[in-house]
Amino acid sequence: MMSPASREPIVIADAGPILRLAAAGLLPMLARLNRRIVLVDRVEDELVGDAAKPYAVEIAAWIAAEGDALLRVQTIIGEGIAALKGRARTPDEEARLKSGLRNSGELALREFVDLWRPDSLASAVVLYEDRKVPNLFLEVDYPVTLMTTRAFVRTVASWGINLDAPAALEAVAALYDLKPAMIGEIDPQTPVDLRRLPVLQQEKENP
Repeated sequence: MMSPASREPIVIADAGPILRLAAAGLLPMLARLNRRIVLVDRVEDELVGDAAKPYAVEIAAWIAAEGDALLRVQTIIGEGIAALKGRARTPDEEARLKSGLRNSGELALREFVDLWRPDSLASAVVLYEDRKVPNLFLEVDYPVTLMTTRAFVRTVASWGINLDAPAALEAVAALYDLKPAMIGEIDPQTPVDLRRLPVLQQEKENP
């Protein structure tokens, strides 16, 4: 379980959490946690690849400001798509690119999950909004805490870090759907077929 004293890296599993934190003005809060943020290339491209997208400029500035505190992960999926996007394409290649982009985030995340391990720590925190994410982490061989954006913000506020954060996040719920506050623990010692998906966060964990 993530605690104020622990230093697990925070894996951004899809674009949803960062987009919602940006909309709520909460990206600076991440630096106060003193943890490394992990961002996969296809998730980053979805957020800032098109500067016209909502909050792309703000998110790009946050990425630049994070420096070494942000681990930007390259994947074969991401490099392949970047190479294809960076050159002239035939109609067939254009069709393949459009098809590949639809599932590229999930495929890149799956590649990352299969190969990555926390450097010096035994566990990781995974932030997500995409319903497909928890299933991708069910078979990992290191401890994982899975949290929706709501659960993450409420947990951090319960530590006394930005007590107004939950209200700020709820203020953007009309613009961006928010998953319920859900949290789950993946224990590698538990057989895979007995591992549980995230459940609703208990009220006592809320600020």
